[in-house]
This record gives sequence, C-alpha cells and structure tokens, in this order.
Amino acid sequence: MPAPMLIRLRIARLVHPATLIPSRRPTARAAVMWGMSLFFAVQLGVGLTSELYPRIRDPLYGDKFVKLERRRDMAGPQAATVLMIGSSRTGLAFNGKRAETILSQELQRPITAFNFGIPASGPVTHLVYWNRLLKSGVKPDLLLLEILPSMLADGHGGPLERHWFFADRVTTSEVDTLIQHGFDPTTVRERHIRSVLLPAYTLRFQLLTRVIPSWLPWQVRFDWSRGADECGWGTTQTQFVDPTLRAIGTQRAHNEYAPILANFRPGGPAVGALRELLGTCREQGIPVRLVLMPEGTEFRSWYPPERLATLKTFLGSIATEYGVSWIDAQNWLPDEAFYDSHHMLAVGADAFTDRLIRDFVVPLLQDVAGYPKH
Repeated sequence: MPAPMLIRLRIARLVHPATLIPSRRPTARAAVMWGMSLFFAVQLGVGLTSELYPRIRDPLYGDKFVKLERRRDMAGPQAATVLMIGSSRTGLAFNGKRAETILSQELQRPITAFNFGIPASGPVTHLVYWNRLLKSGVKPDLLLLEILPSMLADGHGGPLERHWFFADRVTTSEVDTLIQHGFDPTTVRERHIRSVLLPAYTLRFQLLTRVIPSWLPWQVRFDWSRGADECGWGTTQTQFVDPTLRAIGTQRAHNEYAPILANFRPGGPAVGALRELLGTCREQGIPVRLVLMPEGTEFRSWYPPERLATLKTFLGSIATEYGVSWIDAQNWLPDEAFYDSHHMLAVGADAFTDRLIRDFVVPLLQDVAGYPKH
C-alpha cells in the first residue's frame, strides 16, 4: 500500500474510529430485544394453549380425563358409564376395574366404571369438573357424587377448598364459577391473569411435574392422576400399616378435620355449588347418588351427635329436593380398612366397591335402564 494512503488510514482510525470499526452495541441490543420478545411470545403461547387444553394447567383433571376417554373408547359406544366424582377419599376407594367386572356380569353388557377422585376437592371443584366433562361429551348413565362434610361447612372467607383449588387451574370461562361460589374475586382474577401471561412461573409446578417431577417435593407435584390405573383408581404405596403409623395418620386427620366438624353447619357457597351441580344433572336427566363415604371409629367420634344429625337431615332434604337419593356408608368398614381413619387401603376399597355396586348401583341401573335382573 502506498505510504500516503497508509498514513491517511491511520489518521482516520485515530480521528474517526467508528467509521472503520463498526460498533457492536446495536447488534447486542437487538439480540436482547429479540430474546425478550421471544420469551414473552412463548409465555403467551403456553398461557393461551393451557386455556384450550386443561391438562396443561390442571393435570389432576387432565390425566384422568384422558384415561376416561381411553376407557370409553375401549368399551365401545354401547357401553354404559358409571362415574364417581370425589376427593382423595374417592380416589383411593372406588376400584373401577372391580366395579366393571361385577356390573358386566350382572347387567350382561359392557360397562365403563371410572374413578374421578381428586385430592382436596369439594363441591366447587366438582362443579367445575362436571361442567368440563359435560362440555366434552361425557354423559354417564349414573353419577356417584361423594359428600365430604368438611367441604360443605359454612365458614368464613368462602369454601374450604379455596385453600387448594387455585385459579391457575381453571380457564377464563371458569373464573366466574369460582367467584360466584365464594372465592375472593381479586385473588382469583390476579392469579388467573398471571397464569396466562407468565405461565413459566405461575404454572411452574404443573410444567415441572410433566418434565422432571423428581425435582419437586411430593406436596407440590401434580402427578396424583398420572399414577392412577386405567380406571382412575389409586392406592397407597404400602398396604401394611402398623398401629404407630395409623396413629400418626389419624392424629394428622384429627388436626385437619376435628375443629371443622365440632361446629359443622352445611351452607354457604359450597352448598350452592352442590345445588347447581345437582340441578344440571336433573336438567340432563342423569341419575345421581350422593355417597357419604366410610370413616373409621375414631373419625366418626369427632362429630358431635347434633352436628351429625344436622348433616344427615341436610342430605335427606337436598336429595328429596333434587329427586336423588343418598347412600350412608359411614359405618361400612372396620378400622383396619383405613390407614388414617378415613383414607382406605386396598382391602377397604375392594369391600367398599363390592357393596356399593351390588347393593346400590346394580339395582338402580336395572330399574332405570331396564337391564336384565337375575
């Protein structure tokens, strides 16, 4: 290169370095902006997708719904469907495969019997799930609906289940159902909006449960329904409970339930949700049986006699009002059938399912649908 030109280049670099060495700041800034835009676009995409597919934001419902659909498809369009909705009590109690065997033999036709028990659920949760099932085309020939007395209590601040059923598990169209039945409007709307706009944080437990559940403690996982069998029934990991373990579990149940049962009065928004669900079933012509689940001797002792009488009077009244009946199964099982005086072991589930199906479900379906009697 000629000397004069080299000199000019050196001078240009000293005086105007930006003309020869382009700044990388605009490129880095653009990369950050693109990254942020992509992040928020993904967030919004996941949030909106979860509105269409409840399995994302509510795996407890979604996993069981998928199992129910598979079971119905296997049974074929001619099969009748018996569905039981309830809490973890139901989840551990209603053995659908065992029920199918009995019903198929007695009624001489294919049957789908499915357990839709979800932990910590009560009337408001059941109403949301029932509406989803109806919207998805699930119309059972019989609905067995668990009655968990503590969830019917008329307490301060709204239904008891508000402590476990959060707005990040519902879609936008379901937000009003929570608000109409006693959930705090501000809390519900704020949490739901966050679940749509920032699902990476708000739905983190649901999402991590799908990918790496081992990173989460069991208390915050959403894999209860994934571990259920093809008919929705689950059971405890161990079926042997020594007196010490049973005492520990029973004491835990006492701490949770005894204070509520001591002053139990059914009423408030939770009862309103139960009425709405029963009203929908009446409109759809779906037979319903309310089920007061089995409890151990210790658990039953936590009801003051007058409160237990109030509960049973209420059940009789609401059953009459909606043209259904209720099944009093409180005393069905011995204490050895439970691991904490109200959650069943497998031996208890078998005994409960057999009696429920043979004594109540078979006669009902024979009378309502005209199935053969033996």
